[in-house]
Amino acid sequence: MRTCLAVAVAAGLFLAGCGSTPSRGTVAVNAPHAAMAPAGGLRERAQALVRRLVNELSPPPGTRTVQLAKLPPPLTYPPAPLQAGWVRVQRTLEAPAQPRSAWAGLLAHTPLRQIGTITPGAGAGAILPAPEPGIDVARFSVTLVQLSGTTILIAVGAEAAWLPTRTSAEHLDPAAFGSVTISAQRWAQTRVVTRTFTARAGISRLTAIVNAGVPAPMSVVAGMHCAPVATVYILRFTPRVAGGPSAVVTLGACPHAYGITVSGQQQPSLWDDGKLRMAAAALAEVR
Repeated sequence: MRTCLAVAVAAGLFLAGCGSTPSRGTVAVNAPHAAMAPAGGLRERAQALVRRLVNELSPPPGTRTVQLAKLPPPLTYPPAPLQAGWVRVQRTLEAPAQPRSAWAGLLAHTPLRQIGTITPGAGAGAILPAPEPGIDVARFSVTLVQLSGTTILIAVGAEAAWLPTRTSAEHLDPAAFGSVTISAQRWAQTRVVTRTFTARAGISRLTAIVNAGVPAPMSVVAGMHCAPVATVYILRFTPRVAGGPSAVVTLGACPHAYGITVSGQQQPSLWDDGKLRMAAAALAEVR
């Protein structure tokens, strides 16, 4: 799975970036999407995932769960209300430790194991695009607050969303298209490389990648920042017969998600795992 790391300060997540290369894991971002799976079953799987993420935390010996009537800053800000299709798990722990010494061991088995040391009152978070089939995104965060010279408060939480709706129009039938035009523009260059091809194998390859894509909730994507990629691609699918559907897929400079319009109508965005970019580069012969 791919993990987008973030830094959380004063209970607000400020994303530090997300590469397009999958990190170590067992499920690819472009895993088959269980579009017909029962909603109840997906909710149970999402709940199991967030519980597992929270339970992967490795707190110091002597840590106990606490229920505080009043939380200290920066934990006083309540979490945003959950949207439909999301589940959440939160725990507040008290541990006999110092923030700096506890941090590395605390996160050893979580998605945040790549984070270095932090300062008291700060924390970190991660976004996991498509962590497993049927689950579209998960978020995980940990914040530490020093209560005394020997005690810290640990706030840990996880959220997950499952299956935002994909419209039937977003399923691209390769037989409906007569050609595809790929435009490629490198960063900081005005020259655009354009290739048009009609080979059925190439069209089928591109539509198969799109059809296997995983929806990317825009509420998550909108707040993500990234380092721009080298090349922007626009794929224009031309109808095979007059009056047939057309489609435009835009792989922008930020490699989190890509947009799709079908016959001029915007469709749900999909997570960009790099597969469509690589296929477009090969077909357009971009070096």
